[in-house]
Amino acid sequence: MSAGDLALQPPADGVSSISFSPDSSRVLVSSWDGTIQLHHLVAPPQPPAIFSHPAAVLTSTFGSSPTIAFSGGLDKRVRQWDFETGQCRVLGKHDDAISSLVWCPEFNVLITTSWDSTLKVWDPSAEIPLRSTQNLPARAYNLSYAPSSARLLVSMAHRHVFWYDLNKLAAADGQISPSQERESALKLLTRSVATMADGKGWASGSIEGRIAVEYFDPADQGSKYAFRAHRQNVDGVDCVYPINALAYHPIHNTFASGGSDGCISIWDHNAKKRMKLYPKYPTAISALAFSPDGSKLAIGASYEHDNAVSKPEDQGRVMVLIKDTVMEDCKPKAKA
Repeated sequence: MSAGDLALQPPADGVSSISFSPDSSRVLVSSWDGTIQLHHLVAPPQPPAIFSHPAAVLTSTFGSSPTIAFSGGLDKRVRQWDFETGQCRVLGKHDDAISSLVWCPEFNVLITTSWDSTLKVWDPSAEIPLRSTQNLPARAYNLSYAPSSARLLVSMAHRHVFWYDLNKLAAADGQISPSQERESALKLLTRSVATMADGKGWASGSIEGRIAVEYFDPADQGSKYAFRAHRQNVDGVDCVYPINALAYHPIHNTFASGGSDGCISIWDHNAKKRMKLYPKYPTAISALAFSPDGSKLAIGASYEHDNAVSKPEDQGRVMVLIKDTVMEDCKPKAKA
């Protein structure tokens, strides 16, 4: 664990997602313990405000202000939270667990995906919030939105990858076709995705310790590549670890990866090299998020149930940390 990381009060169970408010002043943590936690980044750290759900929360994010947030999980409901009043509004539901959600401020819509193989578009300001339902070919696991190009990436089971033009998706009131359908460059299950800050492509991480870098424009397809990461030689055995979290730096367009090996690396996808490897954390990295101003990296660390052989104390260890050296750590090195 890196010296200087700010430790926040963690939830009682694993961290499923982590996100920053638009002004970078607050952090939202969702957990398998059925809560979301709202942390104000003040010194000294204060206990978070805690908001309970009937079941595990798999995903949460802020809206266009630090006082509005959305969440979803195993109880299948899409919730909107007003932190000033403490009120919760159920916008609607899916037929199975909600796996991922993103807020798109330019269009004032919330996008949700589910294990029920659908994507839904919501307008929280409307009396009837559900704007459209898009049927998908498989269970959806991950969403990532690139505001700079208005592209929404959807990663699914069986290596399916769709991307949508948000201009069309936000305006649709019925089923539309994705802008593109792809097959993931990763041969095994995709565990994490993140779109580039410049909106030109994305990175994805798999359960077998590989990262793929791909591009939206078909003309850039020749530039895509994949590489091994989060692997360790333990007693002469090559151990492979799932890559649970990816996040792009909003200014430098480099990205962080976090794996079940407890390691976080910073990568420059243009130079095709690792820029930084932080000291190992005592448990798996389960969630990562950069602050919108680029000054901080929020880290969720918790047991990921990847490995059946584990010490009981490892399964109970949960950490929420803030790293404030990332503006310099993520800056690409000048070419000689």
